[in-house]
Amino acid sequence: MQAFKKLQQLNKKRVLSTVWFVVALSWLAMFAVLFTTDGKSMHITAVTIAAIATELAVWCTAAVLGVAVVDGRKAIVSAIKNKLTGQRGLKD
Repeated sequence: MQAFKKLQQLNKKRVLSTVWFVVALSWLAMFAVLFTTDGKSMHITAVTIAAIATELAVWCTAAVLGVAVVDGRKAIVSAIKNKLTGQRGLKD
């Protein structure tokens, strides 16, 4: 839960840009290794690293956007509750 609070404070666009930039670099490195080396073990290692980096980026993206979805749901539920109970929200 504490990790989600830290993600809320970070600039989400910057976090996602950085994560996917690292993925792009890992894919470029993978292609460089595939076309410049002959070792099968080097190819497997490069592909594995690129795949793991991509998978981590997908999960990181889900975590960052998931926090935004939870915040949005809280705002919607709060607005509905305030309408039903006649209370004024923070923006009114």
